[in-house]
Order: sequence, then C-alpha cells, then structure tokens
Amino acid sequence: MRKFGKVAAVAASVTMVGSVALPAVSASAASTGKTINWSEVAALPTMDPAKSTDTVSADALGATSLPLVQFGKGGKLENEAAKSYEKLDDGLTYTFHLRSGLKWENGDDLTAKDFVYGWQRSIDPKTASEYAYLLDSVKNAKAIEDGDKKPSELGVEAVDDQTLKVTLESPASYFLQELTMPVFFPENQKFVEEKGNKFGTSAANYLSAGPYKFKGWSGSNNKYSYVKNNKYYDADKVKTKKIAVQTIKDQNTGYNLYQGKKLDFTPLSPDQVKASKSKKGYKEIKSGATQSLQMNQEKVPEFKNTKIRQAISYAVNRKALSNQIVTGSAIPATTYTPKDLVKNPNNNKDFATDAEVKGAVGYDKKKAAKLFKAGLKEVNKSKLSVQLLTDDDDTSKRVAQFLQEQLEKNLDGMNVSIKTVPKKQRLKLSTDGDFQMLNFGWLADYPDASSFLDLYKADASYNYGKWQNEDYNAALESAEGKNANDKKAQYADFKKAEQILEKEAGVAPLYYRSTASLLNPKVKGVVANPTGAPFNFKYAVKH
Repeated sequence: MRKFGKVAAVAASVTMVGSVALPAVSASAASTGKTINWSEVAALPTMDPAKSTDTVSADALGATSLPLVQFGKGGKLENEAAKSYEKLDDGLTYTFHLRSGLKWENGDDLTAKDFVYGWQRSIDPKTASEYAYLLDSVKNAKAIEDGDKKPSELGVEAVDDQTLKVTLESPASYFLQELTMPVFFPENQKFVEEKGNKFGTSAANYLSAGPYKFKGWSGSNNKYSYVKNNKYYDADKVKTKKIAVQTIKDQNTGYNLYQGKKLDFTPLSPDQVKASKSKKGYKEIKSGATQSLQMNQEKVPEFKNTKIRQAISYAVNRKALSNQIVTGSAIPATTYTPKDLVKNPNNNKDFATDAEVKGAVGYDKKKAAKLFKAGLKEVNKSKLSVQLLTDDDDTSKRVAQFLQEQLEKNLDGMNVSIKTVPKKQRLKLSTDGDFQMLNFGWLADYPDASSFLDLYKADASYNYGKWQNEDYNAALESAEGKNANDKKAQYADFKKAEQILEKEAGVAPLYYRSTASLLNPKVKGVVANPTGAPFNFKYAVKH
C-alpha cells in the first residue's frame, strides 16, 4: 500500500481515482444538523489504531482520531493535528508543527509525544500490527520489525510538545499520504497502558481526539455512535451532533430501512441497483480496490503448481461475476493493481492498462480445463477438494457461491466447499493462515502500485497464500531501493512485478470494486475516499 509525488501532486493523484464529496456543504448550512443514520456491512473488529486492518475500523478511527494530515474535500490532503510542515531537500527529514491547544477527549494535552508513542507502539513486534510495514520508510523501522533494534530507535522524535521530527530511511514520495493510515495516529500512552490488553476493545477503552467521540460500542454489539467532540480543535466546522452507525449484513434489511427513512445510507444488491438507478439518492462510489482469490500454498501444496493456479483463475467468468453477482457497478479485473490508481510518468497512461499482460487474467474455460488436467498430472492427483473462506455479508456470500459453481463446472475433478464466517473471524483466520482459498478484497491505502504489489512480497504479512517469486521480489526491491528517486525507473520495476504476478497467477484478480448505494439526498458533505478510510464524516450534515 503506497506512494506518489510531492505534496502539490497529491490532490491530482487522489482526485484521479474519484474522490468525491456527497455533496458539498453550503456556506449557509445550519450550525447543527440532524442525526445521520449510517450502516456498515460488517461488524467493527477493533478500535486499536495499530490493529486496524479493515474499512469498518478505518471509518470509525478516521471519525474519532486526529492524524497529522487527512484526505478531505476534493481528495486533497488537509492539515489536521499539523498546522504546517517542512521537508528537507534530500527528502529524508520532515518536521511537523502541531497546532497549539490540542486535546484528548478526557482533557489531556495531545502533543508530539503522543505521535512518537503511537508510532513506536505500532512498529513494536510485541504489538503484532499487520500494518507495521507501512512504517518501513521511517528510519530503523525494518530493523525494529526484525528484532535488531528497539522501538525507541525509530526515526521519530518529539523536539518539543508541538514539534515532531521524522527521519526516513530513504526518500518516499508517498510518505504524507501514508500518514492518513491508523498506524500513524497518536496514542495517549497513559491511557493505553492503563487499559492494557483491553485498549481498543470497546468505547470505554478508547480515547477520541478527532471530530467525534466514540460511544456505545461494547466490543460485540452492532450499534455505536460518533458524537460531536467539542474539544476538537476545529469543532466549529462539525455540523452534526451524532452519527448513529449499525452493522447491517443483509442488503434487503438495509434497503427496507432506507425506504422506511430509518437509514440514510445503504449499499445495494444487483436487484436493488436495477430498481434504484433512477432514484435521486443513487450513487456509485468508486474505490481503488480489487477483489481477488488467494490460494494458500501451505495448506494446499497443489497450489504451488503454476498450472493449477492459472486454471483456477481462467475458470472464473469475471464479466458475469461483475454484472450479475456483485452490484452491476464492478469492473472485471484484468490486472491485480486496479485501474485509475497511478499513471505512467512517461506518457500519463494508466498503470493497469499499461501493465496488463493480454490474456493472462480473464475467462477461458477451455484453457482452464487443459491447464488443470496438466497440473493435476504434474502433482500426481486426479482431483482437488478445497474449502473457500469468505465473509458473511450478502455480497461475499453471493461471490463465494458463484466461484464455487464456476470452479466445479469448468474444472473436472475440482470440488469446492464454502466456509462463511463474520469478518472479524475471517480476518483472524486469514492472518493465521488457517484457510485453503480466500475471497479477499484490498483497498489502496494511498494511490500507488506498491499499495497492491507489496502484498505479495515473500515476507509480507498480507501474503496469506505464501506465493513466492524471486524475480518479483527483486523488482520491488529495486523500485523501493535504488530506483526510489527515479520515477521512470521505479515505474518500470512496478510494471515488471505486476506482469509477473499476472502471468504466474500468484493471486487471481476477480473485479475492481465500487459501491452502488443509496444516500439520503438530505445528507451533505460526506467525503468518499477511493483509498484509505472509505468515508470522512467531518463535514457531514443532514438537514
């Protein structure tokens, strides 16, 4: 999950992916709006910034935390805790000047030391943060992850209460965009240590500092709220007193609640899309995300065979999946890195279009059958039975059933069973490598090819399937090492890696995600982000 150009280029890079305000708040907006009733398709798994790995917790943390910078209106980076910053010409040192008078909701001062503690806790191997690798650009981060240095040696320093100095290992043009991710959020050391293992497990065990306070979550219930935080430095711009959030996995339930005016936002099923396209509140929210199929080589040794992986990829009719099963607004994938994420620095051509290996990712049932038969022969098998792990929301279940049907129909000797679990459990099973095949979605944390390609490095925490390729690793090492400051050479490295991933079927890309939804036209100012947290609620208001 990574990279792009200088700060001046950030707005263009994000807007290019489609960041939108839904819609903007007028200057004459009332000082306070009505309660907004929001929905999420999965249960909230954590409120620990170091442990957040999903879009639901990213939304909640984004609404209640105070990062240095944040994506705001028009996809532009806005200063939050930082009122200003400087970067030295060598690109290795950033100095952030924090606003004066910043407060945690309990009244404690929020200072540069809170950022130092938060970053050090995120990189500490004892925390076991899956997103710790996002800190790899910071000096000594990798050595700390490997156990060769202490977290206190991370290249971040509180010069004084309002000055944060960051030293990088090597220049990273995407660094500012990374700061919008929860692992870079501040943490109140006294509060975190007082709560211990309970930190982030409920509203009572979490401390807010952002536009909203977090209320009503026991750690297992499906309803909670964002309540306006009057201690937030920019509270005058927060027009909504309360956003009531509930988990609604069943799209029919969400649709009916929206129709009954008890819900202001709900994602739609394919049938609901057809019935809703003419409605005023209909929205198609694009995201820099790809849904894919991971194959676990440790649990199923047959997946080490390239022909078997390729056969599984070719056996799926992505057009039917996108148009009939998902929402009708998804796009069949032909690459792993999604479209409209990054451009070729030589000619401004889209990376996904430029890096696509024609015919490597797509539907070809004859080729699938031939490859599967040959692959089984090479591993001395006559059939293959696997279990597909998926989330328990409506869309995930429909996708899993479609994959099961496609694989069993198009691959003679293939048998697929489905294991459906809540998202929180699926995340744990994925992290533990306790699955055979995985219906896996990935949303870019920032607009750059590495935000996707880094996932399949040999030692990457999200390489759940344990696919490995030396040439792939070498291309990424070159891109993020010797060619880090050479945009054209770096682009060529990323393109090479993407093409290796496609040809080797290290993962089977399925479709580029977007969300067809209904949003109450009376709700204004919700910013939809194509990367990172899906939504920014700071400017949200309902009249």
